[in-house]
Amino acid sequence: MSYYDFNPESVEIEEEELDTCQPISDKVLKYEEFVNEVLKNDLKHVLEERDKIYDEIAEYMKLQTSIERLSTVQSRPIKEMIDVGCNFYMQAQVKDTEFIFVDVGMGLHVQLTFEEALKFLKKKIDQLTVKSERLTDKSVDIKARIKLIIGALAELQGVSSQSSKPRFDPFS
Repeated sequence: MSYYDFNPESVEIEEEELDTCQPISDKVLKYEEFVNEVLKNDLKHVLEERDKIYDEIAEYMKLQTSIERLSTVQSRPIKEMIDVGCNFYMQAQVKDTEFIFVDVGMGLHVQLTFEEALKFLKKKIDQLTVKSERLTDKSVDIKARIKLIIGALAELQGVSSQSSKPRFDPFS
């Protein structure tokens, strides 16, 4: 029987069949709610956190590039265009370029030499990269769970989760 041959008025459902269908549809609704309310929100938060870490990595790499460029400059004092926030720049003159203040986290700024700052930045970037990789793995895990539940729901409801197009199988 195809979709076009189906007549909803000709279907008679006995009371026993109705009772067995009801718990399945309740479970389907609960799993759909779980996917939409829990897993998708978790995925959104994980991806947002990972994006914040990527932004932080970009800032540290920008600082690393600036320090490398400043360490090669021989003339003292140095005139620089400094970003004072929101992409507003101001000309500044740095008289003592022996040390630099670096934000090490928790609102703490430490006075470091260029070499010390570069070592710190390398370790910090590596640490943040590991953290971002963990978040990426976590997002992949959440996406896999979502796909698994959606596939199970489709199978439970008798809907094909695969497209009707034949796929090319190189091993057949």
